[in-house]
Amino acid sequence: MLTHPTNTSNENTLRDFLIKRHPKVLNWGESGREGIVHRLDRVTSGLLICALQENTFETLKNKFKSRDIQKNYVALINGELPFETGLINVPLGRSKQNRSKRSVVKNGRESITKYEVIDYSNELNISKIKLELITGRNHQIRAHMEYMKTPVLNDELYGSLQHGEIPENAIALHSSFLNFEFEGKDFEFYVEPPDFFNQVLDV
Repeated sequence: MLTHPTNTSNENTLRDFLIKRHPKVLNWGESGREGIVHRLDRVTSGLLICALQENTFETLKNKFKSRDIQKNYVALINGELPFETGLINVPLGRSKQNRSKRSVVKNGRESITKYEVIDYSNELNISKIKLELITGRNHQIRAHMEYMKTPVLNDELYGSLQHGEIPENAIALHSSFLNFEFEGKDFEFYVEPPDFFNQVLDV
């Protein structure tokens, strides 16, 4: 689902469900994004942080800006990356060919992604990888994987073919882990990726 409303859709979003359960966020939240600290693309699954109090919202939003929140993802990609671990550091901006996309541009914003290969199927030519976002640009992982010529499975916008084991409204990218400190306590959250991750690799 969408994280928050857009100009092109009037469907229910995570923000709508949040308001229904915790209507007080309307008293202080940013218009149209009440309680939403960060966002995920609608085709991406996994963990997302929302806040129910204004001071919590401001603290966590600042932690994202200062890169004090660890964000790990799991993805299935077409092909094989050049090394078992690596750092992709290329600037991203809005694509001139397709305004819905991000692409590598000379004067784009600094965008840094760490990756680690978990598994590779030579038969399927598919890699399972773990990624850590150092920066948090829009479509960062998807654009970086396209740049590496290893697009995320089912991500047709970024050059992948459709995969029969993956729902049409999803790609093989999952926000699996969040870690941050808040009010002197360390918080860690983990959630397994959707079942289709295993179904793809078990074929």
